[in-house]
Order: sequence, then C-alpha cells, then structure tokens
Amino acid sequence: MQLLCLIHLFLSFNFQKLLYYAEKGVTCTCQSENSDVHKNIPNIDQERISYKLGQDIFYQIHQFPAVFTSGSFALHKAVIIDDGYVVNIQMENSAMTIYNTDYSYVSTIQLQGRPWDITVVNNSTVAVTLFHCSIIDIWDIHNKQKVKSIQLSTECVGITTIDNKLVVGCTGRLLIIDPQTENLEKTIDTGDCNPVTLCGSGDGIFCTDDSHYLYHYSHSNNKISKVKLPSKPCITTILQDGSVYAICLDKSVQHVSSDGRKYKQVTTEGLTSLRLIHGINYNQVQKKLIIANGVSFTLFKEC
Repeated sequence: MQLLCLIHLFLSFNFQKLLYYAEKGVTCTCQSENSDVHKNIPNIDQERISYKLGQDIFYQIHQFPAVFTSGSFALHKAVIIDDGYVVNIQMENSAMTIYNTDYSYVSTIQLQGRPWDITVVNNSTVAVTLFHCSIIDIWDIHNKQKVKSIQLSTECVGITTIDNKLVVGCTGRLLIIDPQTENLEKTIDTGDCNPVTLCGSGDGIFCTDDSHYLYHYSHSNNKISKVKLPSKPCITTILQDGSVYAICLDKSVQHVSSDGRKYKQVTTEGLTSLRLIHGINYNQVQKKLIIANGVSFTLFKEC
C-alpha cells in the first residue's frame, strides 16, 4: 500500500514506534505501514496489503486485567468494536463485559445463558450465540439493551460477520443470515466438518472442528478445502489481507494464507509461547489485535 501521508505525521508515528521498540527491545520487521495517519486519506484503506506468511505484522502496545472472572471458563473471546470499545463474553458468569476506549471497565450485561461466541455487527452492536440454543442475540453495547433475537432451526456455535451478514456454524453446515431481515440467505454444506470457530472475509470462510485441519470455503468456486496444521487450531481471526491467524493447542500461532493452502508459524514478540488462550480478534478499522487469556487482555497494533 502506498504511503500517501504527510511527512511530519509519518515521522512522528514512526518515532513513537521506535521509542516503543527501544524500550521493549523489539525489532519490527513489518514490510508495510498501516498507521493511524492513513485514516483520513481517501481510498487508502480500500487497498489490501498482501502479507508474507509469518512476517511480523503486529507489536504489543498494552495489557489490562479482566474483571469479574471466576474459574477456568470465566473469560472467553473478546472483540474490538470499530470505535475502539472492547467487549468480551464470560461463560461461567453468563455475562458480557464492556471496556472503554481507554480500556477502563464500563459495565456488565447479564445474558440469558452461557455465551459461546461473539462477533461485531456494526459500530454499536454485537451478536452472541449461546450454549445449546438455536438463537442469535444482538445487543447494543452503548445502550446496553438487546436489539433482537434471531431464531434458527438448529443449534449453532461459532459466529462471525462477513460483508454485513452473520455466518454461524451448525452440525455439518454454515448458515448465512441477514441480521436486518433475519432471513436465511444461504446454507453451505461442510461435509464431515462440524464448524466450531469461524472467521472470514468476502473471499471465503475459515472454520475449525476438533481436528488438526483448518477448513476454507471459497465463495468463488463454492468448494471447501482444508490444510493440516502441526497442532489442532482452536481459535482464529481474519486479517486485513484475508489471511488468518490460528492459535493452536500447542500454543503456537500459525499464519495461514487467504486461500487456506499454506501456513507458517508466527515468531512475533508476544505471540509465541502463549498461555491458555480463550480468544483472538483483529479489527481492521482500529488496526488492532486483541488476545484474551483468561485473566487479562493483550493489545497489539498493526505495524
């Protein structure tokens, strides 16, 4: 992506980054710049950078503790809203916790069951799936109210948002749903894969099951392919170029290509030797990656 930014802003941003690296002893080898100064440049965010598999894309910027955790399943996936708010679901407490843009605690919303997964719908709402339930609950995090419940014909687990549509994983299939009309727009047969966790983009959908494989559904040819990873992929998130970060059972992070065929292990500072991880999420607007490990959240910024 071309760097169409003012020189003094560009230098200011990189000077701050260099100070961070000097303090932490980290060397950033990113091959592209995605700084905040790009936000006001017309069309620059529409261009997608193709990353080299395994390259350093992020650097750690912040860590803050989780609140109201209790037990091994108290904290699960966290997501970053486009305006910078952080929302996480707590399984054991049947709750959803909201943090401000400065990562201070805001409030907790009590849910009507144990949450399984969460995805960002738009700048103010999130969608949540619940254990052993055939509904999707959509919540406004600023008003702290449930907007609607979308009834499904079967139980669902993982959920993600692609092109303003909700995608949920069910036994042997994926369902694509319009959150506005609540209509089921498409059913995708996943064969012997029972999708557990999901992520995706306009190019395709990635999903995991209880195996070493990461599955990829291509919108262009309506086919499903799979790649076998060194360890079972547990949670995933899509990056801005359509490639995927998959955190595996052996605590490694594998960087998988956008077509789901190749991968390489990530060696970025802060993304190796991870402890038990409950969730990972990348937000393209904020250009931040968040990892939830059960007791705290770690924020990474795109280089």
